[in-house]
Amino acid sequence: MPTNLNLDPNANIGKGLLRWTFVEFRHPHRSKRWWVTAGIITGTLVLYAVFTANFLFALIILVTAVLLMNEYRRTPRHLDCHITASGVAVGKKFWRYNELSNYWIAYHPPEVTNLYLLPKNPLDPRVTVPLEHMNPLTVRQLLNKYVEEDLTREDEPTSEALTRFLKL
Repeated sequence: MPTNLNLDPNANIGKGLLRWTFVEFRHPHRSKRWWVTAGIITGTLVLYAVFTANFLFALIILVTAVLLMNEYRRTPRHLDCHITASGVAVGKKFWRYNELSNYWIAYHPPEVTNLYLLPKNPLDPRVTVPLEHMNPLTVRQLLNKYVEEDLTREDEPTSEALTRFLKL
């Protein structure tokens, strides 16, 4: 379980080796056509759910649409990534190296330049850190000293590629 640095301000995260700031997420450019298409698909699914008397499905579609619209209006935060001698801190979370299973870097600029950290705990989600202006070779050389690199992966996960493609 990662350490919550918000709750433990005196946590010793070790000597800082590398640090950069990144934007939490990027808003994809959504044209008017995208919004119209999304509205038609949402309306069609809700009508289908009502006609088949599947009101729970209609509710799920409407709640999802509202959540996506609220997420689109949210301003992304600027987060810090610290690679230290003890572990990796991303935002307010800190993972010790013994809590990480492996990592990989997907570097296909300009669309994808991400560091992926995979915690050992299966209940912890995969951590995605945009590299922004960082040299991926520097990050790789530093992390290889502490955690294993997954050389079988060199692309972004399918879920993230699909999300980027659909502009969600």
